[in-house]
Amino acid sequence: NEGIRRAVIAGVTSIEHGTLMDEKSANLMKKHGTAYVPTMTAIKWMAENADKPGTTAASIRAEMKDMGERIDQAFALAYKKGVRIVFGSDAGVFPHGMNGKEFEYMVKAGMPPLAAIQSATVAAADLLQAGDKLGSLETGKLADIVAVRGNPLTDISLLQHIDFVMQDGVIHKQSGNKLCGTIPK
Repeated sequence: NEGIRRAVIAGVTSIEHGTLMDEKSANLMKKHGTAYVPTMTAIKWMAENADKPGTTAASIRAEMKDMGERIDQAFALAYKKGVRIVFGSDAGVFPHGMNGKEFEYMVKAGMPPLAAIQSATVAAADLLQAGDKLGSLETGKLADIVAVRGNPLTDISLLQHIDFVMQDGVIHKQSGNKLCGTIPK
């Protein structure tokens, strides 16, 4: 917690994890406009797998087991206090392909589905100072799109099953169709 406060006062742009965040830290982050990137999937995966060989040092296993619940509390507090929340996964700590689980954790901890999606689009682009090119579908921006079968606003878990991927106008994945290519500009 002291590290969060010192970093915010020093002017950092974002705090990652923030598992031990308290109300004072959340208020300070809100005041300074510091973004919170919770990486809930990484924390929860570490907590759930703390006893598995090769995942966690023996000296911190007990502490890690507690982190899964603590990240929920920190996230709920940050959201309640109006801290700017930005999607991040820390992929690599857990097996690749689980990134979409982050949306589900965010919604379970109190964030509406649309806000969770915006944390990974508009908010992430803004944090990266790339909002002029990324984060929304607008003329002049890169055509980076994912699509799912169904409405993620009613079932956020659909974002764990991406059916279509386009990056900068090039289709990289299209379920049910092996044909990929470029959309004419």
